[in-house]
Amino acid sequence: MQVNVMSGVEIVAGFDLGNIVSQNSLVFSSLEFLFRFLPVFLVIFYLTPVKYRKIVLFIGSILMYACGEPQFVFLLLACTGLNFLIGKNMRADIESPFLHSRWRDKKRRKWLLLALITDVGVLAFFKIGNAVDSNILLPLGISFYTFKMISYQMDVFRGKVEADTSFWGFGSYVCMFPQLTSGPIMRYEDASEGLEHLGCIPERFEDGLRLLVIGLGAKVLLADRLGLLWNDIQTIGFESISTPLAWLGAFTYSLQLYFDFEGYSLMAVGIGMMIGLPYIKNFNQPYMASSVSDFWRRWHMTLGSWFRDYVYIPMGGNRKGLPRLLFNLCIVWLLTGLWHGGSVNFLLWGITVGVFVILEKLFYGEWLGRHKVFSHIYVWIIIPLTWVIFAVTSLPDLGIYFGRLFPFFGIGETLNPQDILKYFSMYWWLLLAGIFFCVPVVSAWFNKHRKRWYANALLLVLFWMAVYQLTNAANNPFMYFRF
Repeated sequence: MQVNVMSGVEIVAGFDLGNIVSQNSLVFSSLEFLFRFLPVFLVIFYLTPVKYRKIVLFIGSILMYACGEPQFVFLLLACTGLNFLIGKNMRADIESPFLHSRWRDKKRRKWLLLALITDVGVLAFFKIGNAVDSNILLPLGISFYTFKMISYQMDVFRGKVEADTSFWGFGSYVCMFPQLTSGPIMRYEDASEGLEHLGCIPERFEDGLRLLVIGLGAKVLLADRLGLLWNDIQTIGFESISTPLAWLGAFTYSLQLYFDFEGYSLMAVGIGMMIGLPYIKNFNQPYMASSVSDFWRRWHMTLGSWFRDYVYIPMGGNRKGLPRLLFNLCIVWLLTGLWHGGSVNFLLWGITVGVFVILEKLFYGEWLGRHKVFSHIYVWIIIPLTWVIFAVTSLPDLGIYFGRLFPFFGIGETLNPQDILKYFSMYWWLLLAGIFFCVPVVSAWFNKHRKRWYANALLLVLFWMAVYQLTNAANNPFMYFRF
């Protein structure tokens, strides 16, 4: 998604925002964010008394969003305000001593229905509209903050959480800048305690800073560099690449997407910890999975748990027999595809992943569990193929790419069958590094030694290597920004 420059210059409390933030402030892996927005925000945040820090977080988040997409600030504020009022009214009905329980439940259902119609309607309008007409821009982060609002309303309705009576509290939960644009999708019950006591001890701040640096390195030094190969393949044209290069491209794109999104998640969680929010895990070594189902339990875990708790289980989960189980899985994966985008390739991607999940449940899932080596090979073949469907938005181009992956279907001769030698010699060390950092022992070693001087020295080197890379390359937004 194109990031727009904020028109004009705003002056707030004597600060020239044009000198503090720019259109790149939305991108964590930018010099503007790392050396302008974040330091200024943290200084103001920690100089503010604790009881007012929610206000600082909310205003800072809105200003940051306005720097990138000022035309959608009103939409974000309107959705936040409406959901706050609905939750507050739902709470008033629950606590009202004058309403009979039957009437109270009826009113609560009406409030919940209004929230769901509004939130889902806004999300569907922009998702489908953008797919039909590219002139309809997709608001940045709308998929993530909409799902946060829906989970909040569902949890209030169920009595799992109490509705927030402070607009600043609810607004800072929905709009908090570390998670506004690409998640993770934090639940209100996880965020509420941290929002009441924003701020943290030095040790927790340090842990958050470590995650920020690791995420920055994953994004800038791995994901962005791996992405150059996929860009080269697109420039060459899918019809002109060899079968080995097509497979290399699929593997490389898979690693690029992982380190890009994992990098963002680590940075978002790290920044959150630096201001007192809880740690939230969004990835758990997905490429060490033993099946497609296992992969999706480890990948984007907050989205997977959201669909499980608010779609799959309410529809009956696996409690109503095999036919209903298969139907529920189909719906979940169809919605997962739609959540990522309204174009046909995302629907096809969701359906394809759902088919593999169903096949594993019906036929060979237990067999994969007993054959660990083969199961890992299976994942490293199937998952990159599904990511190709995810990456290539044009169906004709997708057909050409799969024709190159599986040449026995035949789409003509390769113009340069030796192209794999050129590109493998350029990228083999990045692929090796990507695979190395997918191995659990690497993260386990760092977690064990993270407080030692040599681990911190490694992080210091990693940070300045990433900064050097940023000064010599154009800013590259996170891939999940467009969702």
